[in-house]
Amino acid sequence: MATWTSKLGATYPLAAIQKKDKQAHATLQKLRRRPENATCADCGTKGTVWAIVNHGTFVCLRCASVHRSLGTHVSKPKGCTGTYLWGDDELASMARGNVAANRALGGDAIEVPRDPSDAVLRAFLVDKYDWKKWAPRAPEPAPDLISFDDDEPPPAPAAAPDFFGSYGL
Repeated sequence: MATWTSKLGATYPLAAIQKKDKQAHATLQKLRRRPENATCADCGTKGTVWAIVNHGTFVCLRCASVHRSLGTHVSKPKGCTGTYLWGDDELASMARGNVAANRALGGDAIEVPRDPSDAVLRAFLVDKYDWKKWAPRAPEPAPDLISFDDDEPPPAPAAAPDFFGSYGL
């Protein structure tokens, strides 16, 4: 049996993906027509003909071409116009859409360059998607709190290693 692998790594029977192709594209077009997905997630240009599948964003042709230069470890671009097969995992990723993805990457803090050159646009996309420059930082983890039974004393702190002893002094 022939299989097909999505850009996100899921494997499907090829016949099943081909059978669902028309339905998948209808779902994709419905997602693209949402007002928040009708403009590029990166530059704000109207008209989104590409998707960045691993981030769940819809982008314009220009931004997609720059995303392609970032490498698949950063971006996994895919056309939305009917020439590609789409897996359920990819459609689920795209259902998040531009608003959710941009919020996770920094939302209002993102400084979108105006009319950038390709080099400036590429640097912006690296900052946004690879370095996650504007993404909210996760809170520092709280130190582990250890509870002790009243009957047991807390363990003694570990002795510091003998620095000079390690040299035989």
